[in-house]
Amino acid sequence: MDNLGWQLRHALRMVVAGVAAYLLVFALGLAADFSTVITAVFVTQSNVGGSYRVAVEQFVAAIAGAICGAGAAALVLPQDPYSTAAALAIALLPLAVLGARSPGFMVAPISAVIILLEGPGLGLDTLTLALDRVVGVALGCATGVAVSLLVLPARAMAGVVERSGRIAVLLARQMAVLAKGVPSIRGEQSTLAARVRGNLVRLANLVEEAEHERRGRSSHYSGALRLLRTLRRLRHNTDMLRRAGREVGSDTLPASIAAPWRLAAESAAQTLCGIARILTGEDVSEDFDTLTPAVRSYLNALEEMQKSGEAAALPPATLRRMFGIGFTLDQLRRDAGDMIEISREVPKPRPGPVVTVKAWWSARR
Repeated sequence: MDNLGWQLRHALRMVVAGVAAYLLVFALGLAADFSTVITAVFVTQSNVGGSYRVAVEQFVAAIAGAICGAGAAALVLPQDPYSTAAALAIALLPLAVLGARSPGFMVAPISAVIILLEGPGLGLDTLTLALDRVVGVALGCATGVAVSLLVLPARAMAGVVERSGRIAVLLARQMAVLAKGVPSIRGEQSTLAARVRGNLVRLANLVEEAEHERRGRSSHYSGALRLLRTLRRLRHNTDMLRRAGREVGSDTLPASIAAPWRLAAESAAQTLCGIARILTGEDVSEDFDTLTPAVRSYLNALEEMQKSGEAAALPPATLRRMFGIGFTLDQLRRDAGDMIEISREVPKPRPGPVVTVKAWWSARR
């Protein structure tokens, strides 16, 4: 997903949403222009799934704020600053708890404040203002979702695939560092691991939005959660190998197992890079997975060490580390196989307009 193209499309959708919301209110002859326009702009997220999620949160928050604001006004009947402050306290208490439990509902207290404080200044009773607020937010939500669906729509699944490819590349780099076993560059592992964690958090948010799209019939692919779970398992396997190999260099492992270990780590890096290429839509040969034979070689080397009696002469800590690496490599092999299958099934994102223009221009030169 090219950043410039994404930014331009998102900016255009927000402009269209704001203008369309204002014109809709004007055409209907309503006085809810402020709430409608603000909500429409806020609901217009970077993808359709995000717009669905924010629209639901905004609408529910507006209803909750209207109920609490109007209810507090009816209970206290504010006539002066002190009674108004009491009504505000009554209205804001449950809404503040709701906002603390779910950040998406932080706007609910704002609705209550608008209803309690703007009504007297506009000469409106709180019930009328509450209804206006709900209608305005509802129109803004509908406008924002409609614009997200109709104006250069962006699907969350495209972001899921792109982010998954980034994570696969980062995991491959971790395995490549492990294969080198050089103490001076082991600090790079912590940086890469932190980047993987951050990308997985962002991927989880995108997967949630992709699920909103699927439930809203905007997408038919149902494997986003499986993709996330598999990448989490791959990350766990890589972290386990990183911990097991933290003190394992070619000088601490027997020669009969050091070479298979390096080969397995290098093969894991190559296989993960192949997965990343599949996710970008590249054609990758069917036999690119070199991890399976490399893991088999490592496990065979362990078995030979046991049969020859070489393992009996090794320290217990080294044995635990070696067999732990073997177990984790086998898990990594299985999860990588699942990831290859998912990568071939997942819908690939189309290139953005900027990338398309660049490719066209390069072909003409």
